Amino acid sequence: MDVERAGRTGSHPGPARRRMRVGRIRLAALLAGVLAVLAPLLAASPAAAETPAPTTGSDPQQRVVLLGVAGLSWPDITAEGMPTLHAMAGSEAAGSLTVRTVSARTCVVDGWLSVSSGRRSTDLMDTDGDGENDRFCRQAPEPAAAQDGPGAVVPGWELLQQQQDDNAYNAEIGLLGDRLAEAGVCATAVGAGAALALADSTGRVPAYHPYSGELGAGLLSECPITVVDLGGLPNPAPRGSDEATVQAALDSRAQAAAGIDLLVERVIDQVPPDTALLIAGLADSVATPVPLPDEPTPVPPAGLRAALASGPVAEGGSFGPNWLTSSSTLWPGLVQLTDIAPTLLAYAGVENPAQDVVGRPWRPAGAHPGNAEATVSELNGVDRAAAIYRDQSGPFFQILGGIQLLVFALAVLALRRRVSARPLVLRIVQAVAVLAAAAPVASYLANITRWWRYDEPNTVLWTSIVLISIALAAIALAGPWRRRVYGPPGVVAGVTATVLAVDVASGSSLQQSSLLGLSPLVAGRFYGFGNIPFAIFVVASLVAAAALGQWLLDTGRSRRFAAGAVTVVGMIAVVIDGAPQAGADVGGILAAIPGFAVLVLGAYGARVTLSKLLLAGLGATVLFGLFAFLDWLRPAGSRTHFGSFFADVLSGDALTVILRKAEASLGTLERWPIYGWLVPLAFLVILWLVRPDGENAVSRTVQYWSLFRYLVWAALLTGAAGFAANDSGIIVPALLLTVGVPLGVAAVAAAQRLAPVPARDESELLTPSS
Repeated sequence: MDVERAGRTGSHPGPARRRMRVGRIRLAALLAGVLAVLAPLLAASPAAAETPAPTTGSDPQQRVVLLGVAGLSWPDITAEGMPTLHAMAGSEAAGSLTVRTVSARTCVVDGWLSVSSGRRSTDLMDTDGDGENDRFCRQAPEPAAAQDGPGAVVPGWELLQQQQDDNAYNAEIGLLGDRLAEAGVCATAVGAGAALALADSTGRVPAYHPYSGELGAGLLSECPITVVDLGGLPNPAPRGSDEATVQAALDSRAQAAAGIDLLVERVIDQVPPDTALLIAGLADSVATPVPLPDEPTPVPPAGLRAALASGPVAEGGSFGPNWLTSSSTLWPGLVQLTDIAPTLLAYAGVENPAQDVVGRPWRPAGAHPGNAEATVSELNGVDRAAAIYRDQSGPFFQILGGIQLLVFALAVLALRRRVSARPLVLRIVQAVAVLAAAAPVASYLANITRWWRYDEPNTVLWTSIVLISIALAAIALAGPWRRRVYGPPGVVAGVTATVLAVDVASGSSLQQSSLLGLSPLVAGRFYGFGNIPFAIFVVASLVAAAALGQWLLDTGRSRRFAAGAVTVVGMIAVVIDGAPQAGADVGGILAAIPGFAVLVLGAYGARVTLSKLLLAGLGATVLFGLFAFLDWLRPAGSRTHFGSFFADVLSGDALTVILRKAEASLGTLERWPIYGWLVPLAFLVILWLVRPDGENAVSRTVQYWSLFRYLVWAALLTGAAGFAANDSGIIVPALLLTVGVPLGVAAVAAAQRLAPVPARDESELLTPSS
């Protein structure tokens, strides 16, 4: 349809022009206010985002000892079982370590190779040649003495390099050893795992000592960099084991933990002065036996592992009783396995230690309780939260969708039978829809209770989600806005978008380990918007913008003014989503702008054409490039996903990153085949329902909410673009439907309960033209 002129037909031109001038002045003032709010996000200095920023080099004489213990986690570290490490947690820096590599469960060789490359790496995937990936972990290969000079050589190194080429993480094992050699820094490897970490790109380890159970002061001071493989803790009994097997596994693990604690005590006594000591539980599993085909895998589920640090920080100062963090997580108390390589390089004084790796050096981030018991308790709570996310995030998503399908199907059946209680059924549908739409933001707000600290975290978590959902739904259905079809869904959407915007602008604490938030086990990202929170945020922003635009139209504002308001909401949402200091979402910009463009065109009364959508897509690409370039100008250690991608563009690795994301996105169709079928089918059904000559219920809703069809088009376009631009693939449009559908159903149910709306001129309905 053509753009409608502002003002009403037949009105005097003088008042109309005055209203337009007033509207423009108000819109200009609103835009100025928005820019004033967003300017700090766009112009924030690196120091504001991450303090302090890593230095490009350090004193070459700094010394560091890294002790690797496969499987070491915070529940193992008790005052009785591991008193040395327990006391260290109270007086030195402590944190959780995410050890996610190529596979969901990290074997000991995977962990050491990830230290070597500074990227997610993996062991040989099919060591027994049966054509399927192994369900067990093998022992780190023992290096053999080099035949052509000093040092040792890791056997099978070429095969390990080839294995890295088969995954898309661009891991170059041997990078740590190469960069240390280029800087002329001596490094000692003690034990087979340490040899994997310090080997150069040819598999050679210049200084290697087999681990004999003794670590003398001379060995620890041989080189500035020393890496020691202390072995690991035996795995817990597989799930479903009998009580005797479980207890035997616990006893074996406790005995091994006590022995390792004694070794750490000896290292602390003999480590040279002014030497940093790092301890990392760098894998989920030690070597395991090969299971029979009908036996479960002996590799335990993924979990957070323990990380401790004492002595001087590579960037200056000392660790002390603080939380560990890095610029790769910006999460106090959380570091990554891939952070270890740049940390060692920083101690070695290597120029730009973060180059060619995804991790960043460890550093302190604020004081922890300073008491061993309280610190370990807090870290155990984080571990519980991560485990609950692993086990219950999927069921939460499914329960949320399943309840909606059940209630809405029963409601349709009841309405088709023309029951006398039709108003009651519609009220129930509206209430359930609003309640379901409130559940996602409730899952984030539940983190305010810090539910993981309680003895019954599951009970506190689910109770919090239910109570917050009910409270928000009651507010949405009871306020003065309830009289408008778009009122309740607009309120829920506005609260959801606002909560998420404030959260990402202040550190993403509400998303950390929430059921629809950021998981340290998945380790896809640790700040900003993950793909699932992005889907929830963008659909909530679209609905809130459509409700605001319709309210302005209904209260006599011109379409120009309403379109301007929708544009402002879209600008705020896109900047919040894309700013490196907030959402830092690479694919979100590309997905959100076309959707908001459709909604703006609808509010303006303009025709939606392919050329306009292509123009919006071009604008999204340009804005994405601008964010990436500005982030790339920051120091390497302070960059987010945007700057890293721009660096990949300059290095020629961008295509690999894009292909990896595309492969991951398409892979979700295989991992979640039910969504691969249902989501496209749902898209088609929704498009069929909202066509101009479609269902009476939708047409009736459009009579009250004339932007409704444009809103649906915008949401579906954003979901499709989100599938293409994000590695979570089909989960993005699936979550968008999970939140968007109940918001839409709430509006439809409310419209069905109201008396017929007076007939409007066709041009006022904003019905999309063909």
